[in-house]
Amino acid sequence: MVEKEGTEGERTASNRDVVIVGGGASGLSAAVFLARYRLDTLVLDGGTAAIRQCVHLENYLGFPGGIPPETFLAMSREQAELAGAEITDGMVVAAEKTDDGFRVTTQDGREVETNRLVAASVYDAEYLSDFEAELESVEHDGKTPVPGLYVTGWLGEAEHQAIVSAGDGARTALALVRDVRREDEELWDEAAEHYYDWTVEEGRYSGTNWEWLDDLIAEHAPESATPENRERMKERLKHEYTSLEMDDEERVKRAERGRNLVRKHVEEIEP
Repeated sequence: MVEKEGTEGERTASNRDVVIVGGGASGLSAAVFLARYRLDTLVLDGGTAAIRQCVHLENYLGFPGGIPPETFLAMSREQAELAGAEITDGMVVAAEKTDDGFRVTTQDGREVETNRLVAASVYDAEYLSDFEAELESVEHDGKTPVPGLYVTGWLGEAEHQAIVSAGDGARTALALVRDVRREDEELWDEAAEHYYDWTVEEGRYSGTNWEWLDDLIAEHAPESATPENRERMKERLKHEYTSLEMDDEERVKRAERGRNLVRKHVEEIEP
């Protein structure tokens, strides 16, 4: 997770930064990445994830003996919630564009407004009827011609395999995060693109002389950028990179937490 400066309390009038429609592999994967960037993320799960049609998931890397789909989804939901996403049951029946973003309506009459919308549910996709024409031109990273609207997973024509859908959800989430960096946070294009979600050992970045970052800024700074602009950008990116570092004590603690969470779900599997 990247620690960001100057973003808390700077929400727009919309209720959420991102709403994800669909609680399957692609939607939950996207939720993990978006929440880890500290975007206010809501997943609306209509309970129709395609993976529920599978009897036993046997080709997802990391589960050598396979795993029941319901256990996989429960673990994935917990991971997304641990990252900071909110997940609630709800079948979305309508989505419409607003001045500030989108409004989604659920079958039970709830309405949620959001800056950006990720469609990750291929079944019961009538809620996208207002955007039918635009969905014929979806980019490889899930972007659509409608600003702020993304599609992912099988709906985005990814291969109909859980692990591929999860990867597609991550790719779409990263594209959305980079759009936030460019459009909302007003980072330069190259700085907006220069974002990845991973952790590294302590000193991996803070122990460098940052010459490579000076080179990046010198090469990609807009002509209008002042020396103060360049310095602020350098400090912003330095902060992001050093936030990726993890000391041994924290690494051990998180590894143990991960083992305990997996053990909890695996022990609940019924024969």
